[in-house]
Amino acid sequence: MITKLVIFAFITGLFSGAVIVGAIAWAKDLGLRMNWWKWLLSTLWYTLLLMLVFAAFTFIGEGEPVAGWKTLGIAVVLMVILGAALARLIVAGRDNSN
Repeated sequence: MITKLVIFAFITGLFSGAVIVGAIAWAKDLGLRMNWWKWLLSTLWYTLLLMLVFAAFTFIGEGEPVAGWKTLGIAVVLMVILGAALARLIVAGRDNSN
């Protein structure tokens, strides 16, 4: 049976594939020296982002909108802080030979 959740998971998978392809092209275009641990940290950040958004909207869908919006608000703050730290770490190894 195809439900809305299956369709949502399919669309999320398609977008995740586009994010992977885009991240590789972005790193090459900016001249970033990405090694395995930087890719791993980036993957963990993206996975945490997806899990927090899924958890927040699961709360909302289960009839707990206050908990869902609080989770989403906290997630946004947390992900902006972690994303800024990750970006600073990644850009620190940038090749400036342009």
